[in-house]
Amino acid sequence: MRNLRMFVVALLVLTVSGVFAPYSEARLSNNNRRAVVLEAFYALRPSHDGGCDKTIGPNCVSSWNYLNSDWSAYNLIKSWYGCSFASLWKVSGDGCGSGWPVSFFNNVASYGYGTFGGWYGSVGRGGQCKYFANLILYRSGSHTSKFPTYAQMWNFGNGVERNFSLAVPGDILTSNPAFAPHTAIVVEIKPTGLDVIDANFVSDAGSNREVIGRHLMLFTDLDGDAFGLWKGVNYYYEPYIP
Repeated sequence: MRNLRMFVVALLVLTVSGVFAPYSEARLSNNNRRAVVLEAFYALRPSHDGGCDKTIGPNCVSSWNYLNSDWSAYNLIKSWYGCSFASLWKVSGDGCGSGWPVSFFNNVASYGYGTFGGWYGSVGRGGQCKYFANLILYRSGSHTSKFPTYAQMWNFGNGVERNFSLAVPGDILTSNPAFAPHTAIVVEIKPTGLDVIDANFVSDAGSNREVIGRHLMLFTDLDGDAFGLWKGVNYYYEPYIP
């Protein structure tokens, strides 16, 4: 009985600390990497098949409100990143500044799927890139803690793998903090590059609406000095099992 009580206490401590932070939806796979890929597919459309119902140029983009489909997860990750790093879409009254036509912070029902001046009409939106990638991993159940800073992802702890021939679906692509910051989820390895899903990369005719999109990042553009595969996820050394 004493050992059981100690185990329960330890489990509660781990849960509160975020090591085993709870997530609020059923996992899409028992394989950690596959669960991440399917969750990223789910952000494009609920059938989580990797396809989409809308495109911007050659890129698949989301056509539903993924953020609002799990409000508790959206809100938890938002609390991790705050006004400066969760989204640029903020309005007067958020306590985050203003300048955009709708609030990510207080009106996700409208923000997560809306037009707001874009050329391609309503699109599903996911906030800033690292917030979105962290949300995908959290909702997948494969990695339920906050990502560190770009500098920490790149330089400290496990660091990054710069040999992209070693990429595996479910990997997290991150950038050198000396360059423009970006985070994306690798969902497929193509002969010419990494097929990724991310937010705040696909541009709507020059208008950046923090769109959730699927697109190819060519190996010729993935300079190992600028990008790497972050080794800090819980499942980095696990295989991908479809």
